[in-house]
Amino acid sequence: MQQKVLNTRTKREEHTGLLEMIRHKYQPYWPLFVIASIISFSIAYVYLKYATPLYKISSTLLIKEDARAVESSIIEMMDPLGSGKKIDNEIEILKSRSLAKAVVRNLNLYGEIFERGTIRDASMYKRAPVQIKFLDPDQINPMEGIVMDLKYDYKGQKLTMGDVTYPLNDTVTTTRWGRILITPTPGFNPASLHDKQLYIRIAGEKALAGVFLGNLKIAPANKQANVLRLEYVDAVPQKGMDMLNELMRTYDAESIDDKNKTASKTMSFVEDRLRIITAELSQVEGQIERYKTEEGIVDISEQSKLFLASVKENDAQLSEADMQLSTLDAVEQYVKNKQHSEDNVVPATIGIADQTLLGLLTRLQETELQQDKLRKTTGENSPLLESLNAQEERLRPAIMDNIRSLRANMESGRAKLAAQNARFRSLLQGVPNKERTLLEVSRQQAIKNNIYTFLLEKREETALQYAAAISDSRIIDLAEADTFPFSPKKSMVMALAIIAGLAAVAGFIAAKDLMNNKVMFRSDIEKGTSAPIIAEIMFDKSGGIAITEGRRTPVAEQFRALRTTLSYIGINGDNKTILVTSSISGEGKSFIAVNLGLSLSLTKKKVVLLEFDLRKPKVSKILNVPHHPGISNYLAGHSSLSDILKQPIENNEYMYLLSAGVIPPNPTELILNGRLEHLLATLRASFDYIIIDTAPVGPVTDARLLAPYADATLYVVRHERTPKFNLKMVEDLYEQGDLGKLNIVFNGLKMRGLPGYAYGYGGGYGYGSGQGYGYGYTDDHKNGTVKKGRFTKIFK
Repeated sequence: MQQKVLNTRTKREEHTGLLEMIRHKYQPYWPLFVIASIISFSIAYVYLKYATPLYKISSTLLIKEDARAVESSIIEMMDPLGSGKKIDNEIEILKSRSLAKAVVRNLNLYGEIFERGTIRDASMYKRAPVQIKFLDPDQINPMEGIVMDLKYDYKGQKLTMGDVTYPLNDTVTTTRWGRILITPTPGFNPASLHDKQLYIRIAGEKALAGVFLGNLKIAPANKQANVLRLEYVDAVPQKGMDMLNELMRTYDAESIDDKNKTASKTMSFVEDRLRIITAELSQVEGQIERYKTEEGIVDISEQSKLFLASVKENDAQLSEADMQLSTLDAVEQYVKNKQHSEDNVVPATIGIADQTLLGLLTRLQETELQQDKLRKTTGENSPLLESLNAQEERLRPAIMDNIRSLRANMESGRAKLAAQNARFRSLLQGVPNKERTLLEVSRQQAIKNNIYTFLLEKREETALQYAAAISDSRIIDLAEADTFPFSPKKSMVMALAIIAGLAAVAGFIAAKDLMNNKVMFRSDIEKGTSAPIIAEIMFDKSGGIAITEGRRTPVAEQFRALRTTLSYIGINGDNKTILVTSSISGEGKSFIAVNLGLSLSLTKKKVVLLEFDLRKPKVSKILNVPHHPGISNYLAGHSSLSDILKQPIENNEYMYLLSAGVIPPNPTELILNGRLEHLLATLRASFDYIIIDTAPVGPVTDARLLAPYADATLYVVRHERTPKFNLKMVEDLYEQGDLGKLNIVFNGLKMRGLPGYAYGYGGGYGYGSGQGYGYGYTDDHKNGTVKKGRFTKIFK
């Protein structure tokens, strides 16, 4: 239980720490985020002002199930997915280039007139002063796109396109796009064109069809219904509705046309047969008339009439059997021929009553029509086309088996009818010669009459079928446009723009921190070394004395905090010597040493500051005193301690200084000549604190030589100055103990973001608070000696 509570607490602390890190990393830059948001909002506003709004137009179309006269087990067995049209096939057909081009052609969309606007141009679809009809669209370059200014002369009934003027209400044949017909729009008010500039954009059929298909989306309304939802996006709602409606109408018309192909083929066959039978019937009737006249026969006997009535029915059945067999031969030839073409349609099935064969033939024809349409829009490797090819391969053998079975039955029936005819023929031999000849001719007349009557009936049936052909689809909802634009979505554009602006600033800040190889945060130090960090000192612009009696600036308070911390690192009593060093020059070690000494002296403790950076002394400069005579003079034996000991601060009797002295050519040899021990022993006896400001550790060995005489070392790491790779050296010094009790002072922390509103770089992740103890109550701020620009440090 305790472990669970501990884990929960740890996770909560990690989450809180992450939030604090993010807050302190980015919050100081809040003005930059505000500015970026305002700029992004402005850009989005301008974009929305100039962007062309697009409207979504939608409609629904029902794809009907096949209404077959019979649902044979053979058909169902060949189509395990179920009979009826496949929705996917119809979607591909609706999205075919041929249908799209037909829409463009039927609506005459080759030339669209626009009105120039100050913000954006507007289409004048069905609002233009004239209608321009292109009578020869094939002469327009398929991918052509050209823009020309228009000038409409209402009084002169003329229209100027570019540099050419055309009359209205007249067919023009002198254009590069073939013949065009320009007519004025009925009811148009010419006064509405005042100060308006018009232009026309002419595009080819291929390009317009491509745009139409690119903005068209078709999908099933749901998985359980054969209803398609068509959606189209256009800047002109009325134009989009017209195009979507025209697409559905054209699709319906082609569906009906496909159905009528078979009826047309049948009608043509019947008409051809009627012409032949009519001629033959006239010829037979003429023979009868001539025979009766020549032989003087008025009529045949009653016995012959009975015989003729009996044989007529048999002859009719025999003729029908012959026609059925002929039809089967034509169907068989069609099934064997696998070449698809406009002319290769199912032949007329006159006389065939087998519903299974008729159903199979209808399915084969529909499959071939769908294959032809898909080949115009998809490649040969399309899954839909491959499925139809497989279905066709199953249909053809099934039809051939059905034809063989039907032919065997028909031939058997015909043989019986032929045998009956032979018996009638033998009976005819008993009739007198003249009457027998007339009977034979009359028999031929009866046969031709039967065929003629049959063909007239089939012609009427086919005509009714042709007239009653209906589409396999039904428009449920005509196209309708949304009231409000589909794109651009104002709220989304605004939100994305602001998010992009904020992300850009956040990315800039993150990249800025990532590319900086200097120590920026306390966390950088903690990752680079295990040495303790005992103080954080904020950046002081003066770089000089930061603490005096009564001063309450943040930096002064931080030095007081450092003074208090000394006891925790062992500086008390006889342990009074403090070594101050750093990695490289410019990290502020002299600044730390001077102000730490001043802070200690304010407690009325005697403090001596040794300027042991004999190569580049800075302490004397900070305290504004000459640096010689000094330590180098003493170590060289040229001066005594009393000669070099100074009190640099007026009215501060507790602060003393040993300047560097004359810069020697051999500082290291002076440190090792033996006089240093005597100097430090004398100072230990006289002072409460000894602070040694020495040279940086990196370039020279002075700090290592002085470290044995120190009770603690303050190692200065400066924000934005100390390279991160130098922390490895700090870790080595700490682990090896070369500088004794090494402790880090994080110096020069700057305000992050905008001064006065931001957080510093200290703290666990580098966010030390910018608020101090009594900040703003000293003369430094009243008199303006600490000046901070609001934007000067944003990019530092």
